[in-house]
Amino acid sequence: MSIRRIFSGAICIGVLLPLGACSSHTGIEALKTQSTQADVLPTGVELDDTIDAESSRLLTTHKQVRYFVAASHDSSVGCIIVVPPGADPQWFAGCGGFGAADIIVTASTMPSNMSASLVRDDADTRTLESEGWTRIHDNILIPNV
Repeated sequence: MSIRRIFSGAICIGVLLPLGACSSHTGIEALKTQSTQADVLPTGVELDDTIDAESSRLLTTHKQVRYFVAASHDSSVGCIIVVPPGADPQWFAGCGGFGAADIIVTASTMPSNMSASLVRDDADTRTLESEGWTRIHDNILIPNV
């Protein structure tokens, strides 16, 4: 089964979960900024129809890996999209509800053994950091490798 099919299923499951989020506040200020060319998702990254691909914003690039955020059309779900370098990168993504929790979602993939967590602005990430995660952006943490 491909990563893309797994991702589509994960979004469907994530959207069905009860969401306690207020649709007017996502907790990620970058989603409110004006889109630039750098924010456009690379060709080949296909998100589930519930996610607004035009909402994507490039949060950071770390060691040539690009980290994007995107939101659902109703702003109740947020996704992290991780795109490694290369012509046909093995991108992966994960989505979670914009609730009150600091951690929105942690996504990972087995082929490259990569992981990343999407967190709200000003999230308390001391526990994650004490477990070996590093903040590479206000909204992104990755495990120390």
